[in-house]
Parts: sequence; structure tokens; C-alpha cells
Amino acid sequence: MLVITLLGLAATLALGTWQLRRAAYKTALASQIESKNQLAAIEDIAQTVFGNLDQTSPNNANHWINRRVDLKGAWLPEHTVFLDNRFMANRAGFYVVTPLQQEGSNAVVWVQRGWVPRNVQDRTRLPDVPTPAGTVQVLGRVVTGVSRAYELGEAQSQPADALRKASQSDAPSVGSSAPTAARASRIWQNLPTVNFGSQAKLMSVAVLQTAAPNAPQDGLLRDWPQADVGVAKHYGYAFQWFALCGLIIALYVWFQILAPRRKH
Repeated sequence: MLVITLLGLAATLALGTWQLRRAAYKTALASQIESKNQLAAIEDIAQTVFGNLDQTSPNNANHWINRRVDLKGAWLPEHTVFLDNRFMANRAGFYVVTPLQQEGSNAVVWVQRGWVPRNVQDRTRLPDVPTPAGTVQVLGRVVTGVSRAYELGEAQSQPADALRKASQSDAPSVGSSAPTAARASRIWQNLPTVNFGSQAKLMSVAVLQTAAPNAPQDGLLRDWPQADVGVAKHYGYAFQWFALCGLIIALYVWFQILAPRRKH
């Protein structure tokens, strides 16, 4: 019983200490994110993050995650995607995601523009989201990718050019409730694979838009949660392991020392 008790104490102490180390690491990571927010905004994400787009490296891009960006470019509205089952302000709706081609470059980056409520009477009806033509300014921050939701099976089975077909002249305009396959292909659970053409260079990071200066009101909500590295979670786990360690000690003392003495 003593050997089992010592093994239990060693295991719970080791796991609790490991969680404290994880909390310390996440605390340092949170400080790093905060320091990135104080840096100047990146204006040319293609050149700054990747340098040579032909040598795009996700590892190189990760260095710039959570950096602020101030981009200029043109929306590619024909590839706009409405990500389903997203919540904001305790309401169900869509995340509106549109690719942005940077000004003077062939670099394309996905921009998570904001949230819009869905039509409760017709769940397949697309909301009308204004997308200005020409050069626009987008303020935001670099993220690893567009929001993803859990899905069962191979939900993304539509062809890669489905969005291109949705933009053809015979497709209804955004906001139309006509039940056509072209319109429905804009509603996805997660971001589909899109063919932007052989000349475009799609970046492996995305941008979470926080503001659209000098642009008309687009009706999108952008109450994005702050980056949470989960420090509190690790402290909670550490408390549980140390509490279990204390319980093992208390049970051993009671059943192996105090209880026999009281019986005698």
C-alpha cells in the first residue's frame, strides 16, 4: 500500500507540475501576443510575411500570427463564402469570408470580414452584404486560418469551381431566395477549396477584419473574442492534480495510521 501511495503521489505531483509549466508557457505566449499588438501594422502582407511567394512556408507565416495588418486591395466577390452555424451576440448566422487580392500583387488572402444574422424564415436565403468594387482598405490581424466548425464526414464534396459557377450570370443575385444549386453553393460549413487561377498566389494565413475605414456601413458585426491562450485552464488542471495528491495523502494517513490506532 505504501508503494502504491508513493507511485500515486509521484504521478499526481508530476502532472500538476507539468500543468504549471504549460501555464507559464501560455503566459509568455500571451505576453508575446500583446507585444505584437503594439507593433506597427503590416501594410504588405505578401512581401512581409512570405517574401518570395513562390517559397511560401507556413512555418515562416506563423511568426506573424496576431500581427495587425493594414491592407489595400480589391475584393473578389465572386468567391464570397457564407460559413454556416456561426454565433455572435447569442444569435445564429453566417461568417462572411471574401478573398482580397492585394494592390499591385497577385497575392490573394482570405479575409473573415464579419458576422451577419441569417433569415429565420428561409434558412437558405443569403443576406445582402455590400462589397465595394475597386481598391478598399482593410484593417485586421493575421490568423492561422478562417474559422472552422466541426463537421461529420466529407461535407465539402462540391467541386472546386462551385463558387465560380455561383457567380455566373444565370445565378440569382445575393439576397435572392430562389432555390438554385448555384446560390446554395455559397453556404458552407467550412471554407471550400477554390481555384483562383494559375496566376494567383493564395497565402497560407488569413486575415480577421476588425475595421473597414472609409467604407460604407456593411452591416457586419466584428465582435471577435480576444486571443485566449488558455492559461486559466492549465491552472485549473494543476489544482485538480495537486488536490488529488492531497487526497491520496489524506486517505493513506486515515486508513493506514489513524484508523488502526483508533481500533486498537
